[in-house]
Amino acid sequence: MSAPTSNPAPLLWGTALDGYPVTDKQLDKIESDTKLCPAMVVFFLQWPAQSKAGGFPVTSLNTILQRGAVPCITWEPMYYEDGVEKMVPFQKILKGGYDLYLNDFAHQAKAFNQPFIIRFAHEMNLQRYHWGTSQKEFGPKSPQIYQQIFRYVVNLFRGQGADQVLWAFCPNAESVPNMTYDPTSGWNKPFAYYPGDDYVDILGMDGYNWGTTQTLEKHGWKSSWKTFEEIFFSIYRELNARAPQKPLFVFETACADMGGEKSKWIAEAFHTLNKWKFQGVVWFQVRKEIDWRINSSGNLSYTQIVKRSTSPGLFWIKQAHE
Repeated sequence: MSAPTSNPAPLLWGTALDGYPVTDKQLDKIESDTKLCPAMVVFFLQWPAQSKAGGFPVTSLNTILQRGAVPCITWEPMYYEDGVEKMVPFQKILKGGYDLYLNDFAHQAKAFNQPFIIRFAHEMNLQRYHWGTSQKEFGPKSPQIYQQIFRYVVNLFRGQGADQVLWAFCPNAESVPNMTYDPTSGWNKPFAYYPGDDYVDILGMDGYNWGTTQTLEKHGWKSSWKTFEEIFFSIYRELNARAPQKPLFVFETACADMGGEKSKWIAEAFHTLNKWKFQGVVWFQVRKEIDWRINSSGNLSYTQIVKRSTSPGLFWIKQAHE
């Protein structure tokens, strides 16, 4: 399996959702609210607390595919216990403690026989996502631990013959911690976590423009308006330089309303995406920390910007699967 090496123009537009399963009602609302039809839908799926068969999201995948869009699972090796995130220990994964769940998931993926993307354990360069360990243990060993987990899961899928799954490696645009305030954090570089060309089909990245929504008094940090290029240039340069043959996607982005002109930010973002030859961008269409929705202000001037730049999602994924 190989991903396309040239950038089909125009690029793919997608939506990231918070909540599972994905339903027609949910997608209908997004299309009604935004006046856009996403060509990719990203959703989040956690692992169970204990290894067990089942959990393959066949209904959500079909719901997305039936709309002609690319499904992307953000697959998180964690579960919730009394509302608290619990990361699955990497030793348990690597010693086969989750093989029942993983093998069944891979078996069902093969039987599904349709290509889709798994964005595995995303934003691994953030302390918040200390995959495989406790938050306290997040440190110089974390990149190697992440590589081992990623390779283990991909190899298991290959052993089951689930070769139509495309694997995305997706760090955050800004590493936390990083060298600007912690001189001991030189180990926490996005590409340090890279599991290797043989294990990755797509290079991804996440990043947000918080505008002026965050203050020291209320949130503990002060945000400022940043352009798309300011947010993503460093990680784009790093990933593209190390694996220039891989297709590039932004799997999560959004822009606040406070601090600047949102429609102008979107127009400049698409200019940059095309300049850098990205193949897709996904908007986080959720009210969460703030109202990230693309239609949050009620101004629909972004619609023509997006429509001029979009392409059918299944065109790309079928090309990638050839």
